[in-house]
Amino acid sequence: MMNQVLPDIPRVYTGVAEWLACVVYILPFKKRVSGVLLNVILVAMLLVQCIVQQLAGSLDIAFWIPGMAAAIGVMYCGILLCCDISSLDAGYCCARAFISAEFAASFGWLVYCFLFLGNIMVSEWVPFLVMTVTYLSVFGVIYLLEHRRLAGMARLNVNRREFASAGLIAAAVFAISNVCFVVDSGMFVGETGAALFLVRTVVDFSGMTMLYTQSEQRNEMFLRREVEALDHVLHRQYEQYCQSKESWEMINRRCHDLKHQIAVIRMETDPDKREAYIEEMEQLVKLAGMKYDTGNKILDTVLTTKDMKCVENKITLTSVIDGSLLAFMGAMDICSIFGNALDNAIESVVKLEDYDKRLIRMAVYSQNQFLMIRFENYIGEIPEFEDGVPKTTKENQEYHGYGIKSIQQTAEKYGGNATIHIENSWFIVRILFPLS
Repeated sequence: MMNQVLPDIPRVYTGVAEWLACVVYILPFKKRVSGVLLNVILVAMLLVQCIVQQLAGSLDIAFWIPGMAAAIGVMYCGILLCCDISSLDAGYCCARAFISAEFAASFGWLVYCFLFLGNIMVSEWVPFLVMTVTYLSVFGVIYLLEHRRLAGMARLNVNRREFASAGLIAAAVFAISNVCFVVDSGMFVGETGAALFLVRTVVDFSGMTMLYTQSEQRNEMFLRREVEALDHVLHRQYEQYCQSKESWEMINRRCHDLKHQIAVIRMETDPDKREAYIEEMEQLVKLAGMKYDTGNKILDTVLTTKDMKCVENKITLTSVIDGSLLAFMGAMDICSIFGNALDNAIESVVKLEDYDKRLIRMAVYSQNQFLMIRFENYIGEIPEFEDGVPKTTKENQEYHGYGIKSIQQTAEKYGGNATIHIENSWFIVRILFPLS
């Protein structure tokens, strides 16, 4: 069999493979279109892909490379048109889809030729059935692998270097596996035809494996950066708590010394100095009066600090809190939940020009053997969500969204969950823990 010259893969099978590969990468992502329109685009992609492949196969060998470039262009446009992702993300997926299609088509045709080619008793439907089974198997496995990683992701956030790397790998694999079509040499024809098909299949599989490995490395690096970012957010809130605790200890000491300062004021004859002393005392008394007493000292410190920030920005913060319900939770976790949630709320309402709408409400209470933590803040405009997190309008997006992710991670740590939704112009974060 290895000495037999095999016929080339029918172009329609190559077009179908390229289309199926695109569908595998389109399914997990958020779509630009949906419903009937999405189905129409997918059907149109299939037809165009097959037509382009048929035209490329009917033209002279000099037009073969431009024809394949056109087929790749159709794949890229289809992915970009269907998925709400960047052009670099679409190009990255296109490179992986193209090599996957090359492997599936080559492998399926190799299986057919080795099992049925030359058998006069074989029906003309056999190639179709073999390719169908092969495609379902190959793309089914690829879908399971990719969907496991891509499910729930709005974007891949591929950078130019990663895109270029994937493109170069795909181009090199395609050139090596199809060198017989671009080099007119006797070493690629004659008795080595079947062996060449086998080599082509192996090269395509190797390329697909390389691209998958690159993707796994990207995913590992992304997870490592996300863990570092979450750790940064967590420690930042805890450091704020430690600083606030020291500040309040200083304020308490100064309040303790008020009786001595009162004696100094009584003896002061200069009216201006006396007034300055009185204003300083009033500020200390005002700060001391803002101190919370929820039944949890860690939470008291966090809330008092955030309340001071609200007063500075003319924000009305109201709360109904039973801090004793948080006794099971660690100090850093309390700082993470309340610090991040209140920081996000303050950052949102401070943008409102109407001071009467700068409102934040929070509550901690038990209900039906569950602990409920609830944060609400008024919003002027409904934000657009991405990956379950409101999109930021700030230029510096390095740690955007990690506050919410830190809250969700902390909730899951204690067997709970955190949800976000908008209701009647109120942005609401609910965190639920089982008290058992």
